[in-house]
Amino acid sequence: MNESFFLIYLENMTFLTIHCEFYAILKLSLFLDISSQQLIDFFQQKRECNMQLVAGANILLTESQVEIRVKTALASHLELDVTAYLLDQQTQKVRGDADMIFYGQTATPNRSVVLLESGAKQPYLTTFQFNTAQLDPQIGKVALCATVTEPYAMNALNTLDLEVVCAGQVIAQAQVLSAQRTEKALILGEVYQHQGRWKFRFVNQGFNGGLQPLAEHYGVDISAPPTPATPPPVPSHTNANPPYGDAVPQSVSSPSPSPSPSPSPSPSPINLSKIRLDKQNSSINLTKKGAGFGRIRVNLNWNRQGESKQGFLNKLMNKGSIDLDLGAMIRLKNGYRDLVQPLGNAFGEYHHQPYIELEGDDRTGAQAQGENLFINGDEWDKIERIVIYTYIYQGVPNWAATDAVVTIELPNQPPIEVQLTEGGRLGTCAIVELVNQNGMIQANREVRYFKDQSYVDDYYRFGFNWSAGTKD
Repeated sequence: MNESFFLIYLENMTFLTIHCEFYAILKLSLFLDISSQQLIDFFQQKRECNMQLVAGANILLTESQVEIRVKTALASHLELDVTAYLLDQQTQKVRGDADMIFYGQTATPNRSVVLLESGAKQPYLTTFQFNTAQLDPQIGKVALCATVTEPYAMNALNTLDLEVVCAGQVIAQAQVLSAQRTEKALILGEVYQHQGRWKFRFVNQGFNGGLQPLAEHYGVDISAPPTPATPPPVPSHTNANPPYGDAVPQSVSSPSPSPSPSPSPSPSPINLSKIRLDKQNSSINLTKKGAGFGRIRVNLNWNRQGESKQGFLNKLMNKGSIDLDLGAMIRLKNGYRDLVQPLGNAFGEYHHQPYIELEGDDRTGAQAQGENLFINGDEWDKIERIVIYTYIYQGVPNWAATDAVVTIELPNQPPIEVQLTEGGRLGTCAIVELVNQNGMIQANREVRYFKDQSYVDDYYRFGFNWSAGTKD
């Protein structure tokens, strides 16, 4: 028996197909004291879990913990920014800058909405984690939007795939045929509340304008892009293998005393700018906005390679996947030196010397958040310089294949990005040098490749003693 019928979901006139296996249940419901909404919820939960949504269709979120994933593949010259706007029930606008979640502000204060970006381009993955039970009662909707790098439009992208995940299971999918879109931005979907229930609606609506017009549309106050300060001259590295020792280049002039901090200003408009350090723009100076720099996050992310294609023998031989480790060499003004990296289990300390701490070790690149170092920016006046590096702990050196990117995030500052797109068969890369220049942070793009960490040490003259180490 192949009979079926349609039930009209009146909220948005979406048709739900109920197959014959539920037919008898529906007949019985006529004799039971069951509301139409309860019946609809039953069929929504019992129908095929992996539902394909069309524009305008919605699905009930049966769990408070929800993930929305955006997946595609990006060309090397393109970037996709996915943003969430927490909207007030009455105004349909953000209440303030804290209600915009994006690359410069990746979570709400109570982590009810968290943005996780992979940083990889092949494949590209952005994940929003929701805890609807923790959302402020004033919030009635969270709009998820995507923008593409200027001057391109959405049709420069490959097809976008959306996944709605509850309890670890994909309950719905949607697809954006980007080749048909000529807009610079797109409203992908909405997590919204209706009659006390949270739902997801696939919107797929174009928006003319990029990230800034979209943010302003939702009520975000945007600041003008910062004008980078001209970096002061610093000693150049001319010798690829300088001698060991403590002959760290010192400033010619004694540093001027730091000015007394001015009273804390009112919150400034949100800054959408990204700073990308490359060969043409290799250095930038950052100044304090208050008494200190706050909690500085250094994130390393990369693309896991070949895991799904590995055979049993390759897995045994640890071939195919690449394990990158994030590390830092630090020198304080009092002469103290330290090393932070997973190898040797040297994870550092945040509140005490060396004022830098490694969060964990991602051995595959599968974690959406990658690896993180945290620098205590409130103790920056005690720090002389930091060299941030990464090394391939496992796998054949192929830096281009990793799609590795390092992002430095400071509170109330535009994030700084450095991509690792070069390198030969050398297994270690010095990425960024952070130098204390009279209280400022001077971030210098390095992207220099070495055989191992000891050669990085030689080059930057920290003077550590090295021996073989392991993570296990």
